[in-house]
Amino acid sequence: MANGRGAATKVTCEACFFKQNMLCAVTDARPCATFRPNRPEGLRPPSQLRFNFRTERRLQSAWSFPSPAEQVVMHG
Repeated sequence: MANGRGAATKVTCEACFFKQNMLCAVTDARPCATFRPNRPEGLRPPSQLRFNFRTERRLQSAWSFPSPAEQVVMHG
């Protein structure tokens, strides 16, 4: 597995948070997909991408209702 910096680290079952805290239910000796590194600060969720809002491209809508003054002119 990569540690986020591009360098590969050797993943072992003994280095897993779940194995170290006796929470592992997997009987296989190979590292599994639920591997999380055992860190002093405990179990941390994986980092997620930031959500960036798009800037609004249009300032006016393509269609809108006529104003009251425009309606009077149209129907008056």
